[in-house]
Parts: sequence; C-alpha cells; structure tokens
Amino acid sequence: MSNADRLRILLATKELAGFTATKLQDLLPFVDELCVPAGAELAREGQLCHQLLIVAEGLLATRGKRGSGRLGPGDTFGWTAMQDRGQNDATVEALSPAYVLVMSHQQFRAVEGLARCA
Repeated sequence: MSNADRLRILLATKELAGFTATKLQDLLPFVDELCVPAGAELAREGQLCHQLLIVAEGLLATRGKRGSGRLGPGDTFGWTAMQDRGQNDATVEALSPAYVLVMSHQQFRAVEGLARCA
C-alpha cells in the first residue's frame, strides 16, 4: 500500500478528522500495515488493548457484551481503550482478507503528542 493510500485512509478516519493532510502525512511513519486472512482474530474482548486498528480494506466483525457489528474502510477499533490503556470491549475478527493500519501504544502516544503540538 502506498503512502498516498495510507494517507487517504487516515483522512477518512473520524478520530483524525481534526488533523490537516499535512499533519496526517507527518503521522505516516507511526502507522504500520498488516494484511490478515479471513478468520484472523485481531483483538479479544476483555484483554488489554495493545493496538489501534484502522481498517484500510476488507471487513472486520466485532462481537462482545455490547452486541456485534462490522467495521469497514476508515473505521477504527481501540481508540478509547488505547487512550485509557484499557481492555478491548469486543473481539474483532476479519470477515474477509483485510488490510489494517495499526498503531502500538508507543506509536499512539507519539500521535497524541503530535496532536497537542498542532
């Protein structure tokens, strides 16, 4: 996936809506890419949240105490749990092969730092 594609996905992410394209471009080094097959589990409900997931392509399913849902391109999972250093509120599984942008705790904190400097 090119940096232009990754930037397009970040621009479509509601949690990053306050960032300019230039600022989001500065965040690209803090975003990793993961290709997962259908059926892959990306997060388990109740476990410590270790990464923010941003769907670039494909579909993910969520299921947990709050119900079930689907995540598609531009949707995220783990934003609040990463901010709070909390637990996943659902299990997330790929419904189809998917490309997911991910941020670890360290990467997420760097993004928060850049946001404060905006």
